[in-house]
Amino acid sequence: MSKYCYKLIIEYDGGGFCGWQIQPGKRSVQQVIIDAIFRFTREKVKLEGAGRTDAGVHAIGQVGAFKLEKPQKTEQIFYRLNRLLPDDVAVKKVTRVLPEFDPRRLAIERTYRYYITETPQPLIRNRAHYSHRRLDMDKLNKAAGVFPGRHDYSSFCKQKSLKQDNHCKIIRSAWFRHSGMLIYEVKADRFLHHMVRRLVGAMLAYEDSKINLTQLKAFLNNSSNVKYSAPANGLVLVNVRYRREAK
Repeated sequence: MSKYCYKLIIEYDGGGFCGWQIQPGKRSVQQVIIDAIFRFTREKVKLEGAGRTDAGVHAIGQVGAFKLEKPQKTEQIFYRLNRLLPDDVAVKKVTRVLPEFDPRRLAIERTYRYYITETPQPLIRNRAHYSHRRLDMDKLNKAAGVFPGRHDYSSFCKQKSLKQDNHCKIIRSAWFRHSGMLIYEVKADRFLHHMVRRLVGAMLAYEDSKINLTQLKAFLNNSSNVKYSAPANGLVLVNVRYRREAK
């Protein structure tokens, strides 16, 4: 039984990946890191992640964990992984944790940000959605105010990924401007498949008067499936938080 468990904070540009999760014949973040770990430990590990980001979605605070039969110094893991990983993935921090640490099940809060540019910016075209016009932030924040609290987000989930319980508690939902970007920040105890992109898509539809506030609120009653979804390239997993005792 593996005794030595290590927690990784991971950053990646999702543009060249099929997503976090391993998929046969495709390039995934999970597989790339597993391969790098094997190259210097010669151990085939199981790498668990805090969230399964989709193709094209980025991360600056993804959390992963794996176990080894033989101990390694955290500084050595950090150094060796960053030497072996491709340029679009990096390990930002390595810590030793208890063997029972589970990055997905023990997480109590996740934070995502969605980035929008209202003017053409070629250097960030793969990391922000271009809206082609200036957006009404007051109207977007009115829409964002609908979501805080615990609600059934079945309407915002990809149908084949629905769980038995699709309730999520959103702690923060707000738009702000920073460094020429329009940014949506959302924090919740959990997220469903495609949920953040559909939240953003629905709010943009409201801002563009394609739906009204009553229709937006009705999605929380699971009245119909949300057909609006923002592109993946603007979405970033920013942070995953745990109770101190879980670290």
